[in-house]
Amino acid sequence: MYRFHDIAGEDGIIAHMQNALRTGRLSHAYILNGSRGAGKRTLARTFAAAIECESPVEEDGLIEPCGLCRSCLQIQSGNQPDVQVWPREKPPRYSVKDIRSFRPDTAIRPYASPRKIYILEDAHNLGVQAQNALLKTLEEPPSYAVFLLLSESIDNFLPTVLSRCVVIQVRPVAETEAAAWLTENRQIPAPRARLLARFSGGSIGKALLLSEDEVFPEIREKTLALLRQIPDLDASALRRAAEDLSGQDRMEEVMDLILTWLRDVLVFKNTGTGRGLIFEEEVQYIRYIAERLSYAGAGRVLEAAETAARRRSAGVNSTLTMEMLLLSIRRACVRRKDAGN
Repeated sequence: MYRFHDIAGEDGIIAHMQNALRTGRLSHAYILNGSRGAGKRTLARTFAAAIECESPVEEDGLIEPCGLCRSCLQIQSGNQPDVQVWPREKPPRYSVKDIRSFRPDTAIRPYASPRKIYILEDAHNLGVQAQNALLKTLEEPPSYAVFLLLSESIDNFLPTVLSRCVVIQVRPVAETEAAAWLTENRQIPAPRARLLARFSGGSIGKALLLSEDEVFPEIREKTLALLRQIPDLDASALRRAAEDLSGQDRMEEVMDLILTWLRDVLVFKNTGTGRGLIFEEEVQYIRYIAERLSYAGAGRVLEAAETAARRRSAGVNSTLTMEMLLLSIRRACVRRKDAGN
């Protein structure tokens, strides 16, 4: 069931949509722009459900779809005839034929609802000719038509198209808010929710995809198993570990796991407690590393992490990048241990 109350961190966008619902002054075209997984699809479907709902209800100041009427049930099942969704997988761009194929439908009045809503996913893939074809409809839209264009970038849109749309920027929510939402709405345990929120950059859509990823837990455990014992491994063992981790074809996630772990080590070193750790179940190992890492060593490790990130962006060999980072962490920890501090 689509509800505005279930959407986290988009108060400004929700307020804009609520005002349109209360006044009935809907724009004929909106562009919901934001990164993949930022929540554009949920916002679009919730807005569409509220527009078409036969008996909207008010809950804590928000107009919500009732979830029970024929239109709401049809939207939930994907069969509402007056709400058309255009997902595009192949080809990578909408063709002129694609756009022209639904233009005749806009001339037909809604079947049973007050509006006809067209949701175009991946609208950033509209080529110039396809946009020009769409522009003909946007210039003289039927009074009942609403277009919701979901985009990851507005840079490819023609100025003439942008000028006829209300552009809404959808941004990831704060990590703390995303984690709280995952725990409250998906019953994901708090430590795991914090990790998912951090890895998704606050994007709830990405966090949910990651929560269903069967490979990620394996990568996480393999990375943490290495980090638990990193001060006690020799160079050859670290080299083998670097080859193994970089061969997973999930280098970005492995690097993020390492950086998150380093963040926890520094938090523990500064506070002396396990409060606020992302990997709170790893506190005994994090303490072990923190006790062997001086503040100067911590600075060197962070510098090495930044260097690794730059090398990764520059396309430097993944195994070499990983090996140098792991060696830097081990060296910083061993120096502290050898110094007897």
